[in-house]
Amino acid sequence: MSAHEPEHVVPLPSWFDGEDAPHARELNTCIHCGLCLTACPTYRTLKIEPDSPRGRLYLMRGLAEGRIAPSDPLVGHLDRCLDCRACETVCPAGVPYSRLLEATRGQLTRRWRTGSPLRLIAHWVLRSVLPRPERVSRLTELMRMSQSGPLGAFLGTPLARALMPRFAKQGLAMTPALKPRRARALEAVAPRLPRGARMESRADALVFHPAGTAKGHVAFHTSCIMPAMFPEQNHESVRLMVLAGVRVTVPHAQTCCGALQAHAGLRREAKLLAGRNARAFTGAYDFVVSNSAGCGAALRETGHLVHEGADAEAATQLSERTRDVAEILAHFNLPAPSAPLHSKLDPARDLRVTYHDACHLAHAQRVREAPRRLVRSLPGVELVALPNADWCCGSAGVYNLTHPDMADAQLAGKLDAVASVAPEVVVASNPGCLLHMRRGARERGMSPRFVHLVELLGEAYPA
Repeated sequence: MSAHEPEHVVPLPSWFDGEDAPHARELNTCIHCGLCLTACPTYRTLKIEPDSPRGRLYLMRGLAEGRIAPSDPLVGHLDRCLDCRACETVCPAGVPYSRLLEATRGQLTRRWRTGSPLRLIAHWVLRSVLPRPERVSRLTELMRMSQSGPLGAFLGTPLARALMPRFAKQGLAMTPALKPRRARALEAVAPRLPRGARMESRADALVFHPAGTAKGHVAFHTSCIMPAMFPEQNHESVRLMVLAGVRVTVPHAQTCCGALQAHAGLRREAKLLAGRNARAFTGAYDFVVSNSAGCGAALRETGHLVHEGADAEAATQLSERTRDVAEILAHFNLPAPSAPLHSKLDPARDLRVTYHDACHLAHAQRVREAPRRLVRSLPGVELVALPNADWCCGSAGVYNLTHPDMADAQLAGKLDAVASVAPEVVVASNPGCLLHMRRGARERGMSPRFVHLVELLGEAYPA
């Protein structure tokens, strides 16, 4: 062979197998501009390339091209990502970073990871509890027992806290006061519906009819966690949509959105759940509504997850029709409140409110203006801008339990921003953000209330 003749390079076999691997074309979309670096919470904290979106893409490409193999350090860098998708907002090349990360995690979970006892328990919960409402309800009843009585008293003792691992202590600290089963049920909202509205219980669904002619018809995704920990947010979401003149159907066949499963690398389970929801929400609905940022983002990804087979068309329709509750309330125009809100600290002043952009609402669903427009429309409310409102608070599903130090680093910055504008109320439209920020604010002794958008709106429209 001539000295000037290029040597033939045999491509290495990819580490990924053929099942649901990241697309090579999408992995090579990155133009290495670095705009993602300052948008990334882990890079801002650690200042090292492998903990940036660009660095993680290098690692994923190395796996795809067979240049590297999985290792504990590599998986550590990928696991440290909060999947907040802030990098997608600033990326000029349109890299679908979250899809690539979740596909890679799926490969690693299925083919490489060893099953620690904690991971096995977490995967059992994701596979066998969250998709089954009755099991979620039973677990909630067990958790209620830990909040009162002898068990609750014991868990509050120094001995119990010394015996519990950190994630358990943090989980207990975040859990709100849980309501009895009957109070959690969506049927409990019926007595609080506007005059002339009614609830219809059918074999396949609950249907909430507004007074008079309906302006539109939506289906409501209740999520798996909201009925257990935040039932009042589901109740207010339905009540406000009915007040806006919308007929709301809640199909019984719906299930968990699959977001937590997808984040954990359980891709097969996430796809099965996506398919079930695609079938459940097939109907003559104008929109499918979610009031949880993470769930809404997952529902909008249904068409990507279920792009083949009998459910593909229904999955695409579900993706296209999914909206956040703020978009629905803004679209159908809530009537004007009967009376203004006021500060609870000084009734002569307006209520000072700031708004936190939940990552999967702002970056994944690109919903920013509708919630702010609704808050600004409330008489007696002063909306103040939160610095870096779309920076991650560190919750990220169960990330605050699995990576507490990094999660708390993000939380510290978020609470500093809140303190700088001195609000009386902080609005966030994601349950994980609320749980995480409430715990942090309580530990700091901060006074603002942290509420979902529909809770604040509900105060302006008392039943």
